[in-house]
Amino acid sequence: MLRSSVLAAPVVLGGCASHGVTTQGRDIERLYNLFLAIAVVVWAVVTGLMLWSIVRYRRRGDELPPQIHGHNKLELTWTIIPTILVLVLFWATVQTQDRVTGPAGDADPVRVQVLAFQWQWQFTYLRPDGQPDVQVIGTTEKVPELVLPAGRTVRIRLASADVTHSFFVPRALFKRMAIPGRTSEFDMTFDRPGLYPGNCTQFCGLDHARMIFNVRVISAEQYRQWLTRQRAAGGTGT
Repeated sequence: MLRSSVLAAPVVLGGCASHGVTTQGRDIERLYNLFLAIAVVVWAVVTGLMLWSIVRYRRRGDELPPQIHGHNKLELTWTIIPTILVLVLFWATVQTQDRVTGPAGDADPVRVQVLAFQWQWQFTYLRPDGQPDVQVIGTTEKVPELVLPAGRTVRIRLASADVTHSFFVPRALFKRMAIPGRTSEFDMTFDRPGLYPGNCTQFCGLDHARMIFNVRVISAEQYRQWLTRQRAAGGTGT
């Protein structure tokens, strides 16, 4: 019973992965599940053949079992099958990455410029003409919040002011590096309201552990009200 539990633990733990809360995250989740399913099948086949070989060819005396030197069909089989699996997983990965990293096709997305710096975040909401509208800057005393509307495409332009950082929202199953001198652009579409923690996962200096933020997803009406309040307060919040 104990051995069975140990063997089954990786499969059970694999099913405990976070569910994606964005349209793009669900694509990543489906890819994870495909990898997990194929891995389980491979594990079951290999383990089954290994156990069968142990029982079938266990020692019954001093006489050796029949010795086989070379088997072209078997060697071809265990070469072709892994090759096909690798090609299938490669194709699925490329297709998923294209959907996740490509534009969502929304003609009017919410545009936010995310600037990472030692050791905080700056979120600048842009107007349709590209001009700054509302700005949120994190401090050591207060974790900054990236407030977004549920159900709308959010186009994020990510940059770094100093060293390499990373923008990571675990529940979105997405991470993107912020590299000095380069601007990265990607879309995220959160399905439902909620509070989703985020952080920098690239060690960036002394206060790297403080470089955290929250993504607060609210309804479209609440988002409009929030923008109105921020504009009335001068366009800058902490």
